[in-house]
Amino acid sequence: MLATIALKPNKQLAEIKRIFSLQKANQYAVANTTATERINKLKKLKSCVLKYRDEIRAALYNDLRKHQSEADLTEIYAITGEIKHTCRHLRSWMKNESVSTPISLMGSSSYIKYEPKGVVLIIAPWNFPISLTLTPLITAIAAGNTVILKPSENTPHSSKILKKIINEVFDEQEVSLFEGGVETATELLSLPFNHIFFTGSPAVGKIVMKAAAENLASVTLELGGKSPTIVDESANIEMAAKRIAWGKYLNNGQICVAPDHVFVHESKKNIFI
Repeated sequence: MLATIALKPNKQLAEIKRIFSLQKANQYAVANTTATERINKLKKLKSCVLKYRDEIRAALYNDLRKHQSEADLTEIYAITGEIKHTCRHLRSWMKNESVSTPISLMGSSSYIKYEPKGVVLIIAPWNFPISLTLTPLITAIAAGNTVILKPSENTPHSSKILKKIINEVFDEQEVSLFEGGVETATELLSLPFNHIFFTGSPAVGKIVMKAAAENLASVTLELGGKSPTIVDESANIEMAAKRIAWGKYLNNGQICVAPDHVFVHESKKNIFI
């Protein structure tokens, strides 16, 4: 069994508030970092993920019995690929975008300037505990935010290696991670974050959105839903069946886009089955 030392509720709340205050005070320094500085942070994160690849694989096996090849495909490569893509495009994303100036403002120039949100909370789910924690982090770092992460309490081994990686790569006044259950999430949601990123169920998504509204925080909700698959009479049935089976069995079907029901043209029913 995994031995963990948890902070008592009142001590944890005090620690959460301490880190939040540090990040709030540091948000403008982080917001003014250059593309090169942000890219260097992301490259350091990528190197650290690869450094602890074997520990990540072991954590995913212990938490979810996830096979090594699937851990690489759906967790590790998802992160390294996202970092490569972000580093390749970040400079162009950060550039001001020129737009036309209204005639009433003749003599001036106009442009769209993309700015960081500030202090961001990321609440991650259990089904892809590594990639769905670090992928939103990659975006938040690229955009110049400070971040607090809250991984799922249902994947303790993955949370432990995530905390190890975060502590090695980032200073706590820029990125910090808190382990814990519903109480920890509730304490975090009570704080006035500038943006909240949540991946999970619609039921919990409503709770997150309600808490965000109290502080007028913007939200990104990535929620589960229905994923119908349609196979019409023109489909390549062998290809469709293989793809549907792959999508259903990937991660034991625990993925938001796993097919949950199929509409098949009656002329293709038997061959599809």
